Amino acid sequence: MSAVRAVLAPFVLTRILTAVVALVSVSLFSTPTTCPDVCHPSTNPLLDAATRWDAKAYVDIAHDGYGAVPANNAYFPLYPLLIRVLATLFGGSSDAYLLAGVLISNLALLVALVYLASLVGIDHEAAAGTRAALYLLVFPTSVFLAVVYPESLLIALSIGAVFHARRGEWLPAAVLGVLAALTRPFIGAAVALPIAIEAYRRSGPRAAVATAAPAAVALVAWLVVLWRVTGDPKAILTAEANWGVGPSLPFAAFTDLFDPKVYGFPYFVLGFTLFMGALVLFSWRFLRPSLAAYATVVFLISVATGSLTSSPRYYLAVFPAFIVLALVARGWTGRAYVAVGAAISVVFTAMYALWYWVA
Repeated sequence: MSAVRAVLAPFVLTRILTAVVALVSVSLFSTPTTCPDVCHPSTNPLLDAATRWDAKAYVDIAHDGYGAVPANNAYFPLYPLLIRVLATLFGGSSDAYLLAGVLISNLALLVALVYLASLVGIDHEAAAGTRAALYLLVFPTSVFLAVVYPESLLIALSIGAVFHARRGEWLPAAVLGVLAALTRPFIGAAVALPIAIEAYRRSGPRAAVATAAPAAVALVAWLVVLWRVTGDPKAILTAEANWGVGPSLPFAAFTDLFDPKVYGFPYFVLGFTLFMGALVLFSWRFLRPSLAAYATVVFLISVATGSLTSSPRYYLAVFPAFIVLALVARGWTGRAYVAVGAAISVVFTAMYALWYWVA
Protein backbone atom coordinates (compact mmCIF):
# COMPACT_ATOMS: atom_id res chain seq x y z
CA MET A 1 0.00 0.00 0.00
CA SER A 2 2.89 2.39 0.65
CA ALA A 3 3.99 2.06 -2.98
CA VAL A 4 0.45 2.86 -4.14
CA ARG A 5 0.32 5.99 -1.98
CA ALA A 6 3.76 7.07 -3.19
CA VAL A 7 2.87 6.99 -6.88
CA LEU A 8 -0.83 7.89 -6.80
CA ALA A 9 -0.47 11.67 -6.68
CA PRO A 10 1.97 12.01 -9.61
CA PHE A 11 -0.08 9.46 -11.55
CA VAL A 12 -3.33 11.43 -11.12
CA LEU A 13 -1.73 14.81 -11.77
CA THR A 14 -0.04 13.68 -14.97
CA ARG A 15 -3.25 12.00 -16.19
CA ILE A 16 -5.12 15.26 -15.69
CA LEU A 17 -2.36 17.24 -17.41
CA THR A 18 -2.28 14.88 -20.39
CA ALA A 19 -6.07 15.03 -20.81
CA VAL A 20 -6.18 18.83 -20.53
CA VAL A 21 -3.35 19.33 -23.03
CA ALA A 22 -5.00 16.98 -25.53
CA LEU A 23 -8.41 18.62 -25.18
CA VAL A 24 -7.02 22.16 -25.44
CA SER A 25 -4.97 21.19 -28.49
CA VAL A 26 -7.88 19.74 -30.48
CA SER A 27 -10.08 22.66 -29.40
CA LEU A 28 -7.71 25.45 -30.40
CA PHE A 29 -6.08 23.91 -33.47
CA SER A 30 -7.54 22.06 -36.41
CA THR A 31 -6.45 18.53 -37.26
CA PRO A 32 -5.22 17.90 -40.83
CA THR A 33 -7.82 17.40 -43.55
CA THR A 34 -6.13 14.17 -44.63
CA CYS A 35 -4.79 11.66 -42.12
CA PRO A 36 -2.88 8.39 -42.40
CA ASP A 37 -5.97 6.75 -40.88
CA VAL A 38 -9.47 7.93 -39.97
CA CYS A 39 -9.12 11.50 -38.70
CA HIS A 40 -11.94 11.41 -36.19
CA PRO A 41 -12.74 7.92 -34.90
CA SER A 42 -15.01 9.38 -32.19
CA THR A 43 -17.15 12.44 -31.57
CA ASN A 44 -15.83 12.40 -28.01
CA PRO A 45 -12.82 14.73 -28.20
CA LEU A 46 -10.80 12.92 -25.55
CA LEU A 47 -11.29 9.46 -27.07
CA ASP A 48 -10.65 10.92 -30.50
CA ALA A 49 -7.37 12.52 -29.40
CA ALA A 50 -6.24 9.23 -27.84
CA THR A 51 -6.54 7.30 -31.11
CA ARG A 52 -3.79 8.30 -33.52
CA TRP A 53 -1.36 6.41 -35.75
CA ASP A 54 -0.82 2.81 -34.51
CA ALA A 55 -3.79 3.10 -32.15
CA LYS A 56 -6.16 2.47 -35.03
CA ALA A 57 -4.40 -0.80 -35.86
CA TYR A 58 -4.93 -2.11 -32.34
CA VAL A 59 -8.60 -1.15 -32.44
CA ASP A 60 -9.01 -2.76 -35.87
CA ILE A 61 -7.43 -6.00 -34.63
CA ALA A 62 -9.72 -5.94 -31.60
CA HIS A 63 -12.67 -5.57 -34.00
CA ASP A 64 -11.70 -7.86 -36.85
CA GLY A 65 -8.75 -10.01 -35.80
CA TYR A 66 -5.70 -10.75 -37.93
CA GLY A 67 -5.31 -11.36 -41.63
CA ALA A 68 -7.67 -8.69 -43.01
CA VAL A 69 -4.98 -5.97 -43.07
CA PRO A 70 -1.48 -7.43 -43.67
CA ALA A 71 0.25 -4.45 -42.06
CA ASN A 72 -1.55 -5.20 -38.79
CA ASN A 73 0.18 -8.57 -38.49
CA ALA A 74 3.16 -6.85 -36.87
CA TYR A 75 1.11 -6.04 -33.77
CA PHE A 76 0.96 -8.60 -30.97
CA PRO A 77 -2.33 -9.94 -29.61
CA LEU A 78 -2.64 -9.36 -25.86
CA TYR A 79 -3.52 -5.65 -25.91
CA PRO A 80 -6.18 -5.87 -28.66
CA LEU A 81 -7.59 -9.00 -26.99
CA LEU A 82 -8.04 -7.11 -23.73
CA ILE A 83 -9.62 -4.22 -25.64
CA ARG A 84 -12.11 -6.59 -27.24
CA VAL A 85 -13.04 -8.20 -23.93
CA LEU A 86 -13.53 -4.91 -22.11
CA ALA A 87 -15.30 -3.25 -25.05
CA THR A 88 -17.76 -6.14 -25.15
CA LEU A 89 -18.55 -5.53 -21.49
CA PHE A 90 -19.09 -1.85 -22.33
CA GLY A 91 -21.63 -2.68 -25.04
CA GLY A 92 -19.42 -3.14 -28.11
CA SER A 93 -19.87 0.30 -29.69
CA SER A 94 -17.03 2.06 -31.51
CA ASP A 95 -16.50 4.35 -28.54
CA ALA A 96 -16.50 1.33 -26.24
CA TYR A 97 -13.40 0.01 -28.01
CA LEU A 98 -11.61 3.34 -27.68
CA LEU A 99 -12.63 3.74 -24.04
CA ALA A 100 -11.43 0.20 -23.32
CA GLY A 101 -8.02 0.97 -24.83
CA VAL A 102 -7.64 4.18 -22.79
CA LEU A 103 -8.69 2.50 -19.55
CA ILE A 104 -6.38 -0.48 -20.07
CA SER A 105 -3.42 1.78 -20.80
CA ASN A 106 -3.92 4.00 -17.77
CA LEU A 107 -4.75 1.22 -15.31
CA ALA A 108 -1.72 -0.73 -16.53
CA LEU A 109 0.38 2.39 -16.04
CA LEU A 110 -0.69 2.63 -12.40
CA VAL A 111 0.21 -1.04 -11.91
CA ALA A 112 3.58 -0.41 -13.61
CA LEU A 113 4.34 2.50 -11.28
CA VAL A 114 3.49 0.47 -8.18
CA TYR A 115 5.67 -2.40 -9.36
CA LEU A 116 8.50 0.01 -10.23
CA ALA A 117 8.47 1.70 -6.82
CA SER A 118 8.30 -1.72 -5.14
CA LEU A 119 11.17 -3.11 -7.22
CA VAL A 120 13.41 -0.14 -6.43
CA GLY A 121 12.49 -0.48 -2.75
CA ILE A 122 14.05 -3.94 -2.60
CA ASP A 123 17.57 -2.51 -2.92
CA HIS A 124 17.19 1.22 -2.28
CA GLU A 125 15.33 3.77 -0.21
CA ALA A 126 11.60 4.23 -0.84
CA ALA A 127 12.13 7.79 -2.08
CA ALA A 128 14.20 6.47 -4.98
CA GLY A 129 11.25 4.35 -6.09
CA THR A 130 8.96 7.38 -6.04
CA ARG A 131 11.46 9.35 -8.10
CA ALA A 132 11.80 6.53 -10.64
CA ALA A 133 8.01 6.47 -11.09
CA LEU A 134 7.88 10.26 -11.47
CA TYR A 135 10.76 10.30 -13.94
CA LEU A 136 8.98 7.72 -16.10
CA LEU A 137 5.75 9.74 -15.98
CA VAL A 138 7.42 12.91 -17.29
CA PHE A 139 9.63 11.31 -19.93
CA PRO A 140 8.99 13.32 -23.11
CA THR A 141 7.12 10.52 -24.94
CA SER A 142 4.96 9.63 -21.94
CA VAL A 143 1.83 10.48 -23.95
CA PHE A 144 2.02 6.88 -25.22
CA LEU A 145 1.42 5.66 -21.68
CA ALA A 146 -2.04 7.25 -21.72
CA VAL A 147 -3.43 6.60 -25.19
CA VAL A 148 -4.47 3.52 -27.17
CA TYR A 149 -0.98 2.00 -27.31
CA PRO A 150 0.36 -1.08 -25.44
CA GLU A 151 3.37 0.64 -23.86
CA SER A 152 1.88 0.80 -20.35
CA LEU A 153 0.77 -2.82 -20.50
CA LEU A 154 4.21 -3.95 -21.65
CA ILE A 155 5.95 -2.00 -18.90
CA ALA A 156 3.59 -3.26 -16.19
CA LEU A 157 4.07 -6.89 -17.21
CA SER A 158 7.85 -6.58 -17.61
CA ILE A 159 8.48 -4.80 -14.31
CA GLY A 160 6.08 -7.16 -12.56
CA ALA A 161 7.91 -10.21 -13.91
CA VAL A 162 11.27 -8.88 -12.73
CA PHE A 163 9.85 -7.89 -9.34
CA HIS A 164 8.52 -11.38 -8.68
CA ALA A 165 11.77 -12.93 -9.95
CA ARG A 166 13.71 -10.80 -7.46
CA ARG A 167 11.51 -12.22 -4.69
CA GLY A 168 11.96 -15.78 -5.90
CA GLU A 169 8.30 -16.04 -6.91
CA TRP A 170 8.86 -17.97 -10.09
CA LEU A 171 5.30 -18.80 -11.10
CA PRO A 172 4.01 -15.20 -11.26
CA ALA A 173 7.31 -14.16 -12.85
CA ALA A 174 6.87 -16.77 -15.59
CA VAL A 175 3.19 -15.93 -16.16
CA LEU A 176 3.87 -12.21 -16.47
CA GLY A 177 6.81 -12.99 -18.75
CA VAL A 178 4.52 -14.95 -21.06
CA LEU A 179 2.02 -12.10 -21.16
CA ALA A 180 4.79 -9.56 -21.87
CA ALA A 181 6.01 -11.72 -24.76
CA LEU A 182 2.49 -11.53 -26.24
CA THR A 183 2.29 -7.75 -25.91
CA ARG A 184 5.09 -6.40 -28.12
CA PRO A 185 7.31 -8.14 -30.68
CA PHE A 186 10.70 -9.18 -29.33
CA ILE A 187 10.96 -6.46 -26.65
CA GLY A 188 8.30 -8.24 -24.62
CA ALA A 189 10.11 -11.58 -24.72
CA ALA A 190 13.34 -9.89 -23.57
CA VAL A 191 12.04 -10.07 -20.00
CA ALA A 192 13.04 -13.75 -20.06
CA LEU A 193 16.66 -12.59 -19.66
CA PRO A 194 16.43 -10.95 -16.20
CA ILE A 195 14.16 -13.77 -15.00
CA ALA A 196 16.80 -16.29 -16.08
CA ILE A 197 19.63 -14.34 -14.46
CA GLU A 198 17.81 -14.08 -11.13
CA ALA A 199 16.91 -17.78 -11.22
CA TYR A 200 20.51 -18.71 -12.06
CA ARG A 201 21.87 -16.67 -9.16
CA ARG A 202 19.51 -18.43 -6.76
CA SER A 203 19.30 -21.99 -8.05
CA GLY A 204 21.61 -22.58 -10.99
CA PRO A 205 21.25 -23.13 -14.74
CA ARG A 206 18.40 -25.63 -14.67
CA ALA A 207 16.17 -23.21 -12.79
CA ALA A 208 17.17 -20.40 -15.15
CA VAL A 209 16.02 -22.36 -18.18
CA ALA A 210 12.80 -23.50 -16.52
CA THR A 211 11.71 -20.00 -15.46
CA ALA A 212 12.74 -18.13 -18.61
CA ALA A 213 11.55 -20.69 -21.17
CA PRO A 214 7.80 -19.88 -20.96
CA ALA A 215 8.26 -16.34 -22.34
CA ALA A 216 10.38 -17.63 -25.24
CA VAL A 217 7.89 -20.42 -25.93
CA ALA A 218 5.01 -17.92 -25.93
CA LEU A 219 6.80 -15.80 -28.55
CA VAL A 220 7.43 -18.78 -30.82
CA ALA A 221 3.90 -20.08 -30.32
CA TRP A 222 2.39 -16.77 -31.39
CA LEU A 223 4.57 -16.67 -34.51
CA VAL A 224 3.30 -20.14 -35.39
CA VAL A 225 -0.33 -19.11 -34.81
CA LEU A 226 0.16 -16.03 -36.96
CA TRP A 227 1.65 -18.21 -39.68
CA ARG A 228 -1.41 -20.44 -39.59
CA VAL A 229 -3.77 -17.44 -39.71
CA THR A 230 -2.01 -15.56 -42.52
CA GLY A 231 -0.29 -18.34 -44.45
CA ASP A 232 2.94 -16.33 -44.26
CA PRO A 233 5.70 -17.79 -42.05
CA LYS A 234 7.33 -14.35 -41.95
CA ALA A 235 4.13 -12.34 -41.43
CA ILE A 236 5.70 -9.91 -38.95
CA LEU A 237 8.76 -9.23 -41.08
CA THR A 238 6.55 -8.83 -44.16
CA ALA A 239 4.41 -6.26 -42.37
CA GLU A 240 7.44 -4.34 -41.14
CA ALA A 241 8.99 -4.40 -44.61
CA ASN A 242 5.87 -2.67 -45.91
CA TRP A 243 6.67 0.20 -43.55
CA GLY A 244 10.29 0.32 -44.64
CA VAL A 245 11.64 -1.02 -41.33
CA GLY A 246 12.87 -4.35 -40.06
CA PRO A 247 15.75 -6.04 -38.25
CA SER A 248 19.13 -4.42 -38.80
CA LEU A 249 22.46 -4.08 -37.10
CA PRO A 250 22.27 -1.84 -34.02
CA PHE A 251 22.73 1.82 -34.89
CA ALA A 252 22.50 1.24 -38.65
CA ALA A 253 19.53 3.62 -38.61
CA PHE A 254 21.88 6.51 -37.82
CA THR A 255 22.97 6.54 -41.45
CA ASP A 256 19.90 8.54 -42.51
CA LEU A 257 19.40 10.43 -39.25
CA PHE A 258 19.78 13.84 -40.87
CA ASP A 259 17.76 13.09 -43.96
CA PRO A 260 14.82 15.56 -43.76
CA LYS A 261 12.62 13.12 -45.66
CA VAL A 262 13.01 10.61 -42.81
CA TYR A 263 13.34 12.70 -39.64
CA GLY A 264 11.55 15.95 -39.01
CA PHE A 265 13.40 16.60 -35.73
CA PRO A 266 16.62 14.53 -35.77
CA TYR A 267 18.22 16.32 -32.83
CA PHE A 268 15.41 15.18 -30.54
CA VAL A 269 15.81 11.58 -31.69
CA LEU A 270 19.59 11.76 -31.34
CA GLY A 271 19.35 13.44 -27.94
CA PHE A 272 16.93 10.84 -26.57
CA THR A 273 19.12 8.02 -27.88
CA LEU A 274 22.33 9.39 -26.38
CA PHE A 275 20.56 10.13 -23.09
CA MET A 276 19.07 6.66 -22.85
CA GLY A 277 22.31 5.04 -23.98
CA ALA A 278 24.21 6.79 -21.20
CA LEU A 279 21.70 5.60 -18.60
CA VAL A 280 21.98 2.05 -19.93
CA LEU A 281 25.77 2.19 -19.56
CA PHE A 282 25.44 3.52 -16.01
CA SER A 283 23.03 0.70 -15.20
CA TRP A 284 25.99 -1.69 -15.16
CA ARG A 285 27.48 0.33 -12.32
CA PHE A 286 24.40 1.07 -10.24
CA LEU A 287 22.03 -1.88 -10.79
CA ARG A 288 21.99 -5.64 -10.52
CA PRO A 289 23.25 -7.57 -13.56
CA SER A 290 19.71 -8.75 -14.37
CA LEU A 291 18.42 -5.18 -14.70
CA ALA A 292 21.49 -3.93 -16.54
CA ALA A 293 21.33 -6.83 -19.00
CA TYR A 294 17.63 -6.22 -19.63
CA ALA A 295 18.21 -2.49 -20.19
CA THR A 296 21.01 -3.22 -22.65
CA VAL A 297 19.05 -5.78 -24.67
CA VAL A 298 15.89 -3.67 -24.91
CA PHE A 299 17.91 -0.60 -25.88
CA LEU A 300 19.74 -2.51 -28.60
CA ILE A 301 16.45 -3.93 -29.93
CA SER A 302 15.04 -0.40 -29.98
CA VAL A 303 17.83 0.89 -32.19
CA ALA A 304 17.99 -2.19 -34.43
CA THR A 305 14.78 -1.73 -36.41
CA GLY A 306 16.36 0.06 -39.35
CA SER A 307 14.83 3.38 -38.28
CA LEU A 308 14.90 5.52 -35.15
CA THR A 309 11.58 7.24 -35.86
CA SER A 310 9.82 5.24 -33.12
CA SER A 311 12.77 4.77 -30.78
CA PRO A 312 11.80 7.58 -28.34
CA ARG A 313 8.61 5.61 -27.64
CA TYR A 314 10.43 2.29 -27.36
CA TYR A 315 12.75 3.78 -24.72
CA LEU A 316 9.82 3.87 -22.30
CA ALA A 317 10.28 0.10 -21.96
CA VAL A 318 13.89 0.52 -20.77
CA PHE A 319 12.61 0.89 -17.21
CA PRO A 320 15.98 0.22 -15.47
CA ALA A 321 17.17 3.51 -16.99
CA PHE A 322 14.62 5.38 -14.88
CA ILE A 323 15.89 3.58 -11.79
CA VAL A 324 19.42 4.77 -12.60
CA LEU A 325 18.09 8.28 -13.12
CA ALA A 326 16.34 8.15 -9.75
CA LEU A 327 19.60 7.19 -8.07
CA VAL A 328 21.76 9.88 -9.67
CA ALA A 329 19.33 12.77 -10.24
CA ARG A 330 18.39 14.23 -6.89
CA GLY A 331 17.82 17.76 -5.71
CA TRP A 332 18.12 20.40 -8.41
CA THR A 333 19.17 17.90 -11.11
CA GLY A 334 16.02 15.88 -10.50
CA ARG A 335 13.86 18.99 -10.54
CA ALA A 336 15.52 20.12 -13.77
CA TYR A 337 14.77 16.76 -15.41
CA VAL A 338 11.13 16.92 -14.29
CA ALA A 339 10.75 20.48 -15.57
CA VAL A 340 12.34 19.82 -18.97
CA GLY A 341 10.74 16.41 -19.42
CA ALA A 342 7.28 17.67 -18.49
CA ALA A 343 7.59 20.68 -20.81
CA ILE A 344 8.60 18.52 -23.78
CA SER A 345 5.92 15.94 -22.97
CA VAL A 346 3.28 18.69 -23.06
CA VAL A 347 4.45 19.69 -26.54
CA PHE A 348 4.55 16.07 -27.71
CA THR A 349 1.09 15.39 -26.29
CA ALA A 350 -0.30 18.31 -28.27
CA MET A 351 1.54 17.15 -31.40
CA TYR A 352 0.19 13.62 -31.03
CA ALA A 353 -3.39 14.89 -30.60
CA LEU A 354 -2.99 17.00 -33.76
CA TRP A 355 -1.71 14.07 -35.88
CA TYR A 356 1.94 15.06 -35.88
CA TRP A 357 4.38 12.15 -35.75
CA VAL A 358 6.03 12.00 -32.34
CA ALA A 359 7.37 8.45 -32.14
